[in-house]
Amino acid sequence: MPPLPPVNAELRRQVIHVYKDLLNLAKDYPQGQAYFRRRLHAAFAANAQLRDEAAIRRGIERAQFVQKGCEVPSCVEIEAL
Repeated sequence: MPPLPPVNAELRRQVIHVYKDLLNLAKDYPQGQAYFRRRLHAAFAANAQLRDEAAIRRGIERAQFVQKGCEVPSCVEIEAL
């Protein structure tokens, strides 16, 4: 299988940033940090093959929506990713 084309460097930076921000929120997740981390990793890994910039931007927006939900007392389920 040929290698996938590279992703826009700015989008890659944004994806890594939102991943780290969400990972930081795992400390306060009601079901525990390990549970949150596994779910977060699985959600991002499921989209690792994306190369379409519009789809990547939609994924970033969805992750930011989840992040905003986790900043309020009742955390939005990570399944929204």
